[in-house]
Amino acid sequence: MAKLIRKGQFDYRIRGLAEEIVGDLWPHDYLSEYAAVLNWVRKNVRYVRDPRTIEQVQTPAVTVETKQGDCDDCSILIGALVGSIGAQVRLVAGSFASSPKHPGNGLPLLSHVWLEAYEPSSGAWVVLDPVPGRKVGQMLGRLVRTAAMEVLS
Repeated sequence: MAKLIRKGQFDYRIRGLAEEIVGDLWPHDYLSEYAAVLNWVRKNVRYVRDPRTIEQVQTPAVTVETKQGDCDDCSILIGALVGSIGAQVRLVAGSFASSPKHPGNGLPLLSHVWLEAYEPSSGAWVVLDPVPGRKVGQMLGRLVRTAAMEVLS
């Protein structure tokens, strides 16, 4: 997923879309840029689950073209969009406390992916949860954060 974000940020179509989304905002208003990108993805990309027992991951361009994807596809798109306009991002994976357990180690199976973007003026990582119809962070209160991986520095 990190490779798809890194590659996607250099796609001229993704950069053009990001510029269009944030074009009317004040320069250096990073929180507004992140919010605008998140809201655009939530409004324009329909959440569709992967086929049962199969994990599919698609490029940001495919997600824009098909206007559908699951949490990892939308996180990849958000990462590529904000990355293309200079943001430092990281992918975060987690699971619900009630998620099925891995048979080998007994840990909950990962069930959700989201993105965080660094906001330089506050020094904080901002949660960009792509799942539409949820308030930012609403679902995160029920998730156990399992892993975070820096994508762009």
